[in-house]
Amino acid sequence: MTALQPLRITPHFPVRRMDFSFGRTPRYWWSGDPFMTHFMNNLSSLFPYGEKFFVDSVRAVRDQVRDRQLQKDISAFIGQEAMHSKEHAAYNEYAAEHGIDLHRLELRIKVLMKWVTRLTSKKMQVAVTCALEHFTASMAEQLLRREDISLQMTDPRMYRLWLWHAIEENEHKSVAYDVYQAIGGGYLLRTSAMLVTTVLFLGVIAWFQLHLMRKDGQLFNWKTWKYGLKTLFSLRHGYVPGLLRPYLDYFRPGFHPSQHQTRELEKRWKQALAFAG
Repeated sequence: MTALQPLRITPHFPVRRMDFSFGRTPRYWWSGDPFMTHFMNNLSSLFPYGEKFFVDSVRAVRDQVRDRQLQKDISAFIGQEAMHSKEHAAYNEYAAEHGIDLHRLELRIKVLMKWVTRLTSKKMQVAVTCALEHFTASMAEQLLRREDISLQMTDPRMYRLWLWHAIEENEHKSVAYDVYQAIGGGYLLRTSAMLVTTVLFLGVIAWFQLHLMRKDGQLFNWKTWKYGLKTLFSLRHGYVPGLLRPYLDYFRPGFHPSQHQTRELEKRWKQALAFAG
């Protein structure tokens, strides 16, 4: 009689090995527009050290997680986030070629994340990670759904980078939240962390945007400001209004990231871009 083989547990999503190159990318690769190009440059500067913080936060409490499936998903989460940090560091090839100093902004995020780590508990750090992961997953979902916006990324390498990142943010959006619950995290800390994180996140975005526009001599280019603010904030077709409902949903007592179902959306984009998994 053949002995039963132990069930092999695999993560719910893969780690894709990417190797983007951004040499000779146009300076204003978002439809030739400075504001929206710098908005995306702004976001990119947050990722190398921001995602390192996510990984460190989850890894610091991993020994408290007993669920074997979640352990596998943590490993895949760490792999995906490490790849995101690597590719957004490579993004600096493009920035350096055009004299855009994203490295300085990245170092500011590094200092900020060090202070958060120094001043808060491990559980609070996971709560902050949950909040930021919800931001990135919601923004990524919106980018995947709104092809009228994503198609304005007219450089094919940048288009592929950001949509790959958007897919993976949705694939692993529940991991940090599940870890938080596994270590006994509760509603009050989770929502308090989101409120504090919101203020910091929006403040950093605004600060970095003004910095990039000023350094590029675009601070008083009203045409690009009009285009960028309309793209982001127009009530009818803007990117940001679509983020409000998912943001408020985070404050429901029974919230879980998986309730924002994106499996079919991820599948469609993985097929369109020929990504594995």
